[in-house]
Amino acid sequence: MKLMLRLYAILLFIGIAEISYAQSFKNELVIISENDAYIDITSDRYYTNGAFIKFRHALNGENLKAGRSKEIIGFELGQKIYNPYYSFVPNPALHDRPFTAYLYGEANYSRFYENKQLLKVSAQLGVTGKDALGEKFQKAFHKLVGQNQIEGWEYGLNSEPTLNLGAEYNKLLVSTNNKVFDVTGTASAALGNVITKANLGALFRLGRFNDMEGSAAFNSLVSNNNTYKVLRKYELFLSVSPQLHAVAFDSSLQGGLFRSDKGPITFKPKPFVFTTQVGLTFAIARWTANYTATFTSNEVKNSATGYRYAYYSLAYRFSKS
Repeated sequence: MKLMLRLYAILLFIGIAEISYAQSFKNELVIISENDAYIDITSDRYYTNGAFIKFRHALNGENLKAGRSKEIIGFELGQKIYNPYYSFVPNPALHDRPFTAYLYGEANYSRFYENKQLLKVSAQLGVTGKDALGEKFQKAFHKLVGQNQIEGWEYGLNSEPTLNLGAEYNKLLVSTNNKVFDVTGTASAALGNVITKANLGALFRLGRFNDMEGSAAFNSLVSNNNTYKVLRKYELFLSVSPQLHAVAFDSSLQGGLFRSDKGPITFKPKPFVFTTQVGLTFAIARWTANYTATFTSNEVKNSATGYRYAYYSLAYRFSKS
């Protein structure tokens, strides 16, 4: 968290130098690092690490149909790594979650409406299991930072090529007149052989922020000949997002959907999982910095417990529109 506060201070000085900006930027590059150690230095369990690179581009606003305020396309590369209650578990009898990973590429499209609604669709192609390079990355990272040895991947899940589709809908429900607090309802679903589930929740924002079509909270700070003008030249807000997940299939627990030999250790997912995200976001001119912690109830039908992790993200916008 101290690292993020320093980053906020640096971006504040950079942003002040550019505060006179009236221009907008068509493109955005985002780097995200997730790890359970970012919230608990002693933790190394369950969903333990994620690394992502994202690119967003705003489509030409002059070509929008009536009722739409913005359209954005995005591309993403990512990897997620999972292990049992610890990354050193040579005895498979003690595993309460499989060793596995997910490596993927994604394309997505977001459409913003003038009546404060957002629709997003996505498609991911990738691979789960040992071929997702989780063991190699985890061992290299632990060696680099001087952490414990890794043991247990030989009992990990077998690999399977994957296709997963997603859809998300957001609608503004409540907003104060001075726009320092609002509530957005969210609903989403995923379908495929990575994960199949439906989600229902809300996003609460408190602080200085812009509307849905021009806010870091909705990944919509890129713009291309859009008539929408941001109310505030910088954003600084707290966010809280509780969500209920109804889970039908989870390959990180059950192995490949279409594999008969899934791996030596598999588990069934709990049908309902509850998560809460708490974040702090600062955005100004070309830059956005964010720290978000996620708290998750137990996902597995066994003795595993709930867990927590956090991520740092840094975004840079470029190419004036």
